[in-house]
This record gives sequence, C-alpha cells and structure tokens, in this order.
Amino acid sequence: MAEALPSPLISAIYAKQASEVAALLRQGASPSAPEADGETPLYLAAVGGQSEIVRLLLEAGATPDTESRGEPGSAGLPLCAAACWDHAETVRALLAHGADPNLREDDGTSFTPLMWAAANGHHRTARLLLEGRADPDAGHGGRTPLMAAAERGSIAVVRALLRHGATPRLTDAQGRTACDMARELSGKNVEGELRRKAGASPDAPGEILRSPRPEGTELVQLLIRAPGGMHTAEYQQETGHAAIVALLEENAPD
Repeated sequence: MAEALPSPLISAIYAKQASEVAALLRQGASPSAPEADGETPLYLAAVGGQSEIVRLLLEAGATPDTESRGEPGSAGLPLCAAACWDHAETVRALLAHGADPNLREDDGTSFTPLMWAAANGHHRTARLLLEGRADPDAGHGGRTPLMAAAERGSIAVVRALLRHGATPRLTDAQGRTACDMARELSGKNVEGELRRKAGASPDAPGEILRSPRPEGTELVQLLIRAPGGMHTAEYQQETGHAAIVALLEENAPD
C-alpha cells in the first residue's frame, strides 16, 4: 500500500511557509486535525521552533495541550517539544494561549516542559516556564529539575529554579540531593566524563567543542562521529558544578 502523502498544511509547516499556512487556515484547513499517523500540526511547528506558525495555528483554534501521536520525532506535547529544544518564543506563544506548563508527556507519565528545559540547560526557557507557574519540583523518576540542572552543571538554571522556590533538600532514590550530584562532578575532567557517558574510548573519533557561558562557565560538547565522518551522537555538559555546590550549600545549609 502506498504511503499517505502529508496534508497541504503539514507540507507547508515542513517547508516553514507561514504565508501558505495562513492561507490554508483561511481556506478552512483544520489547525488541529492530526495526520494518519497521529502527528499534529501544532507539535510539528513547535518542535521546529516556528513561532509564527505556532501563533497562526493557536489563533485558528489549535488546542495547545493535545499530544501528538506520530512516530518518534513527531510525538509528544507541543510545549515539551519547544522547551526541549529551547525555542523560547514558541514557549512564550504556547503559554500565552493557555498551554499547561505542568502537563507531562506520554499521557502524564514522563517529563514536564520544565524538566526538559532543566535537563538540557536552557535557562531562558526555564525562566519562562517558571514565570508561567511551572512547578519547580515536578520531576520524573525520582529526579527533580534542580537535580537535572545541578548534574549538568547549569548554574543559570539552578539560580532560576531557586528563585522560584525549588526545594534543595529533596533526594533521589539513592538519597542524593542536587548538591550531592553537583559535588560528585565538581573538579572532574568534563571531556572525560562525556566520553564515559558516551561509552567512547579516549581516542575514539570525536570532536570537543567549548563555548563560553555568560556565567563564566563553559558548555562542553562531545560530537561522536562514525568512521566515515558522519556525526552520529552528541553529549553535553556545563562546567558550573563548583559554583552550584556553593550556591546550594548557601540555600540549604546543614
């Protein structure tokens, strides 16, 4: 059986053609109708950070909290998708149209938007969600957003979470606080930690990228490449662990 072609609206979103999306909506295209595989227009626009198209769909009546049921890469909540990829303007648009910042993906069993932002070190998006009344302690699998940000070394996210009431004394299944997690990584070789996480030997094909952060720390990225040179995986960590330990000790003294 031939594979169904995407609808004109979905095709216009893939092509990032906001004017065509607007025209199709004026002609009566449904802003919410999913494709045959369950993929929704709003999720596709949100995961791509197409804030203008997101606004067009929402203004045409798309429901912000409908979960997309497409294949991997096109499944989940629009706000979670935008938060995961740090599409701040898209997050802003979704929140302005009533998206729930505390809704979990996978029918309520997985990450919140804030957990996605914290785990990936997206401080702008984390702040927007917190200002939109996201629960700072709503985590997943016994881990809170504060733990995720502390383990990553994202001092800016940790600061934002603390300002909005995150609880530093919460513990994971091993009894570790966010401060414990940051302390375990403080002073360690970040490149070595990333290679360990990737399961790569020190001399495995890969590229290390370092980018300065406004807080005086660095974002360290490990790009693992296949023998042919193709980029196959990426691992990230920031270098704010020592500063996070000091900040959390100040906010949750023994």
